[in-house]
Amino acid sequence: MFASLLATFAHAAKPDNPPNNQQQPPKGKAFDHIFIIFLENTNYALAASDPYFQHLSQTGITLTNYHALTHPSQPNYIASIGGNYYGINNDLETSIPANYTTIVDLLEPKHLTWKTYQEDMPEVCYKFPMTPDGLYFKKHNPFVIHESIAGNATRCRNVVPASQLPLDLFAASSPTITPGTPLPNYMYYTPNMLNDGHNTTVRDATHFLSSFLPSLLASPTFLHTNTLVVITFDETEDYTISDNLVYTLLLGSNDLVIPPSLKNTTDATFYTHYSLLSTVESNWDLGNLGRNDANKTLANVFKVVADKTGYQNIEVASADVGVFNETIPGFLTGVPHQRSSHGPASSPSHANTFIPLSTSCLLVTIAFIAATIV
Repeated sequence: MFASLLATFAHAAKPDNPPNNQQQPPKGKAFDHIFIIFLENTNYALAASDPYFQHLSQTGITLTNYHALTHPSQPNYIASIGGNYYGINNDLETSIPANYTTIVDLLEPKHLTWKTYQEDMPEVCYKFPMTPDGLYFKKHNPFVIHESIAGNATRCRNVVPASQLPLDLFAASSPTITPGTPLPNYMYYTPNMLNDGHNTTVRDATHFLSSFLPSLLASPTFLHTNTLVVITFDETEDYTISDNLVYTLLLGSNDLVIPPSLKNTTDATFYTHYSLLSTVESNWDLGNLGRNDANKTLANVFKVVADKTGYQNIEVASADVGVFNETIPGFLTGVPHQRSSHGPASSPSHANTFIPLSTSCLLVTIAFIAATIV
């Protein structure tokens, strides 16, 4: 399927070409590009027993001690690029204020490019809660949840439908395209609600992967770009699993990223979704956001990367893993709110009562004053 799309787009619209005067990004210590794929709501044991994951694991590193952070889905996505989920404990429409930074704020000063590919998002930087067909949900797109991206026209252009990926692959590999159109250094891919396993099963998610990954990994662009591919799940399906252990697999576009000696191996180092940030930060010496991406206990760097960057991971004993099926309170705990621009009406099955931003800010202020008085 993906191969046919690539062939189709090769003769279709022109890709988004960045300006030719862009400065070259620095080389990564372990990889030059990262491609993160988020799947949905699956317990570790179920994913690990899936035949296609067992097949894929023969060419990669299975992380056997990787943990989601909380429930439900939305806060895990937010934390994966922001280093915190600010106490969010629901999937209601939410906006993170513009003064809260993300991984984008670390990438851009280093001239590292980024893009998120969102399946079935109907247009660039679509800001509505969901599409009428229910295939795309904003809650799985942390980039438009952050106002520092959604409210910035330049950054918004990097929040694209997944149909842009074949175009970008073609642009990066074709000598006929204007030079200076490599793949983004940082790529974040969210499948639709069927392909990610949310409304279906892990077998449906791996069926999607089996039609998507082989062509992607075999494309000349990927083979020659030193790309680390991370496949993970946002959370477990069973909320009673206290450690929120989720299946995560690392693949490489070539042997420079995942050496042959590490293929078909496991890594029992303790990781969380914050490790997605710390690994990127360590690879390119980006510094950190000063949140949980800088928490050395919660944000170990993937060992295959840490071995090349010199980062010293912390050994976390099983007894010290802690609880990841509860919410750590924050300024957005229990205070969902809407953006000022409202999307199309949701279907009754997804309808929720939202608190407008002005009201939510008032509630947070009142709560803060009350806490101070006490």
